Amino acid sequence: MTASRAKTSLGPTSLAEKARLTGAFDDWHNLFYRTIWVTGALDKGAVRDAWRRLCQRHDALRRTYASPDEARTHSDALSEVQFYTAETDERAIELMRDFLGTPFSLDGPAFTRIAIVQRSEQRHLFGIALDHIITDLISWRHIREDFKELYDRALAGDASDLPEAGSYQRFASEQRRCFSSRWGEERREFWRSYSGEFGTYPSPFLPDAKHTGDYQLKVLSHALPPDAKARVHALSRQARVTPFAVVSTGVLAGMREVAGMPAPGISVTHHGRGLPGTAQTAGLFAETVPLHLGHRATSRLAMVQEVFLRTLDIFDHAIPLTVAGSSWNEVFTGTGQEAPGVQFELHEQPMSSFFTAPFSGTEADYIDVGLPNDKIWTETVVIFWNLYDTSPHLVAEYNASYFPEAAVEGLLDAAERFVFSAGT
Repeated sequence: MTASRAKTSLGPTSLAEKARLTGAFDDWHNLFYRTIWVTGALDKGAVRDAWRRLCQRHDALRRTYASPDEARTHSDALSEVQFYTAETDERAIELMRDFLGTPFSLDGPAFTRIAIVQRSEQRHLFGIALDHIITDLISWRHIREDFKELYDRALAGDASDLPEAGSYQRFASEQRRCFSSRWGEERREFWRSYSGEFGTYPSPFLPDAKHTGDYQLKVLSHALPPDAKARVHALSRQARVTPFAVVSTGVLAGMREVAGMPAPGISVTHHGRGLPGTAQTAGLFAETVPLHLGHRATSRLAMVQEVFLRTLDIFDHAIPLTVAGSSWNEVFTGTGQEAPGVQFELHEQPMSSFFTAPFSGTEADYIDVGLPNDKIWTETVVIFWNLYDTSPHLVAEYNASYFPEAAVEGLLDAAERFVFSAGT
C-alpha cells in the first residue's frame, strides 16, 4: 500500500454494513459483477484513469473495516485495473473467472476488482466485481454511469473530476446518530407493531414441505402477454399505486390461493436512500423487509391499494432488522429460518443492462462467465416479474428437492391471473 493509501479517516459502519460484518450472509461471497465482450478501439490508459477518478468520487469504493462498528475510508483507490492477454476466448473467460470469482475477505485490503483481457486490438473481455458490502443496485447504476462519463473525459483529455458525490461515511455517521434518537425509536415502534400483527417475518411457503434429496435448482418461466408492462402500468394508474404494488399483490394473492394463508407474506428488497442528501451516494443501502397482505381487503383494487400503503410504511421504516432488533433486544426476523418462504423482485429491464456499454465508440455484449459459490436458497421460492419491453416473463427459482413443482406452478398461475384478469 502506498503512503497516500495508508491515510484513512475512521467512522462508524452503517447498520447494513454491521449486519454483514456480524455474520449476515456469511455463507456466500456477495459478488456484484459484470463481464462484457468489448469490440472496437479500447483506450487502456483512459480505462485506468477513469477507474482512479471513479474511486475518488465514491468513498464507498475506498472503504475497509476495522471492526463491525468502525470503518476506514482511505484517501486513494484500493485497486487498479489489471491487464491480461489470451490466445482464445475460452482462455480469456477462464482468466476472468479466476480473477473475479475469488471471494472478498471482510478483513481484506479492498472490495473491488477490475480487469481487461485482450484478445486482439479490437476485442477485449472486460470485467468488474464489487462486494455487496459497498454497493447495491442503485449504487451499481451510479458507478456505471460515472465510469462511462469519466472514460469519455479521459479520452477527450479532460482531467477534471466529476462533482463530489454524497459521502457514504457521512451517511453512516448520520444514520448511527439518528438510530439512537427519536428516528430510531419510531422504527422500533413500527416494527414492534408490525410483528405484533403478522408475526416475525413471513411464514414459510408450504409449511409441510420436506427435503427429499440434495439441492436441485429448478427454474419455471411463464411467458407473459407482449403488452404485460403496459397492462401492469394501466392497473397501477387505475388503483393509483405503483407497478411494484400491483405485481407484489399478485404474488401475495397467489400464495393465499395456493397455500391457504389468510395473511401471506413475502420478502422484498428496498433499494432506496433513507436519509436526505443520499440520492447520488454509492454504498450499501438495500434493506430486506417483509411485506404482507392483510385479512381485510377482498376486492382486487382494494388488495392492491392495501399492499401499496403497506409498502410506503415498510420502505419508510426500512432498516436491517437483525442488527436493529439485537440492539433493541427485540426479535423481528424469525428464528430457525434460513430465509422467508417467498422472495420477490420486479425488473423492468434485464439485469445485464446494469453494466453493458461503459466505453464510447465500442460495442458491448454481455456474457455470464458463471462464477462459483452463488447463494443457494434451499427453502425459498424466488419470484421475478420481468416486465421487459420485449419478452416479458414471470419466473420462479426454487429447490425442486424441497418444493413440489405443482405448488410453484400454481403460485405463478394464480399471480398471473390476479394481475391480468378483468374487473376490480
